[in-house]
Amino acid sequence: MAIDVEALKNSVDIVSVVGSYVVLKKRGPEFIGLCPFHNDHNPSFYVVPNKRMWHCFACDASGDVIDFVREKEGVDFKEAVARLSNGH
Repeated sequence: MAIDVEALKNSVDIVSVVGSYVVLKKRGPEFIGLCPFHNDHNPSFYVVPNKRMWHCFACDASGDVIDFVREKEGVDFKEAVARLSNGH
């Protein structure tokens, strides 16, 4: 079964997915929190829902919801897509 990756990224709520790993606080149109990819003491991790992306200004990690699941769960692209397709 082929999965439309762009449709998947557009259908998944990136704030909910990232928020299941990171405590996020709304700041304007964005959400901020401590980066889960390094020892962050000041909120440097941003989720930008209208762009469907995340970025850490301290360690420079960034990506989309698939990249987040890949990095956080230590899985490959195919497995990250499968997890998101199945409701994360």
